[in-house]
Amino acid sequence: MKSIIKSLLAISIIATTVNAQTTKTISGFNHIESVTSDGKYIYAADIGKELNPTAKDGDGKIIKLDLKGKIIDSTFSKETLNAPKGITIANGILYAADVDRLVALDIKSGKKLYEISFTDGISFLNDITVVDKTTLYISSTDKSKIYKVNLTAKTYSELITDKAISGTNGLFFDKKSNRLYVNGTGSDNKPNGIVGYVDLSNNKFTQLATIEGLFDGIWLNNNMLYTSNWVAFEKKGIIQTVDLKTNQVSEIKLKEPIAGPADFTILKNQIIIPEMMTGTIQFINLK
Repeated sequence: MKSIIKSLLAISIIATTVNAQTTKTISGFNHIESVTSDGKYIYAADIGKELNPTAKDGDGKIIKLDLKGKIIDSTFSKETLNAPKGITIANGILYAADVDRLVALDIKSGKKLYEISFTDGISFLNDITVVDKTTLYISSTDKSKIYKVNLTAKTYSELITDKAISGTNGLFFDKKSNRLYVNGTGSDNKPNGIVGYVDLSNNKFTQLATIEGLFDGIWLNNNMLYTSNWVAFEKKGIIQTVDLKTNQVSEIKLKEPIAGPADFTILKNQIIIPEMMTGTIQFINLK
């Protein structure tokens, strides 16, 4: 996350806790911001040696691991990357948000297929979610905006919502409900990041529950919305859930807080989440 965010960020209304168990921690990375999987392998985006998500320093990379966390290829991306953050896979392509561009990589070779450059001073492209073969959404944390990308025309346009989402970060598209779930890091170094969804039929935003914080990753699984909350720019991070039927908020019970819980994925009832500040990836089994 942005190095300028150093104030303590709080959360509110933790209704219950849900037990979980950390089964494995993989170390040896710089600063992993995002992980994704195609069901066969895990891919991790490392922004580089410095915890600076906007630096165009050429030391970012995508790492390929097996499903147990063993590194298979530490330089999967054959394209020079700066500070890759959100990554996702669809139709044999791995998409990476790299500062001010969207990079499309062939999932078999790691070679660049194409890129889409963003202008208007954008320097913090963040999370990505794919809708179909021709459309994806990408967040811009620095602009507090969401962009709709046409993958055929290689163009993008702003998704105009009725309410602002400060520090727009995590995105997750749910085809069944036609909702774009989204969270934010907040603004002005205050604990005012929120969680909710955009109804894509009318672009109206609805906030879920009343929690606030420095939110990052987001994922929908079995009618439960999972979100990671840094809480502060130190080892205080947590994972929270919102029951979409009851709007009840819970916290995943962990052995200890996470130092920067970033963009995670859920695979086979297991949360795979980067601990961004320590350069590790945690595997957490849900009970």
